Amino acid sequence: MYRGAAVNLTLVTPEKAIKLAANDFFRHQLSKDGQELTLVREMLAGCGAGTCQMLKIQLQDASRIEAQRKLIGQQAGGDRGKVNVVQLKSPTALQLSRDLLKDKGIGGLYKGLGATLLRDVPFSIIYFPLFADLNSLGRGNADGSAPFYISFLAGCFAGCAAAVAVNPVDDQASVSGPWMS
Repeated sequence: MYRGAAVNLTLVTPEKAIKLAANDFFRHQLSKDGQELTLVREMLAGCGAGTCQMLKIQLQDASRIEAQRKLIGQQAGGDRGKVNVVQLKSPTALQLSRDLLKDKGIGGLYKGLGATLLRDVPFSIIYFPLFADLNSLGRGNADGSAPFYISFLAGCFAGCAAAVAVNPVDDQASVSGPWMS
């Protein structure tokens, strides 16, 4: 049941943290003098958060290519059946970003833009405003915040609604793969 949990914890959790921080940043930038955001501005903040995934997609792709290089180096054998193991140092996110910009230019950052625009951005446009509005309905604490269980349920419902809404695009992206890149 928990097979693959390490991948989720190391890749998905930071992705969600980045999206949440980006959404908060865009919500702050779009608010006028601390007033409540309109639905359109909430959706724009969600759109900005979803768009922040372009670099993350590139970093994942670069990490996958690096892992393939390591595997090829390990499988390359000599004449006597000896295995030559090539030790490659894992690149950092900053190194990958620099190499990507150097090798492919600014356009390299936009590889995967189709999948992001068709799946992740609409998900964020639906999820973040819906979560904020549902969560605000349950503000019952003395400080005006919602209790944990309300936030949890609001997140679950908003996530389910957004996932169902983008499911046709998500299914097509996983079946077709590179057509969106």
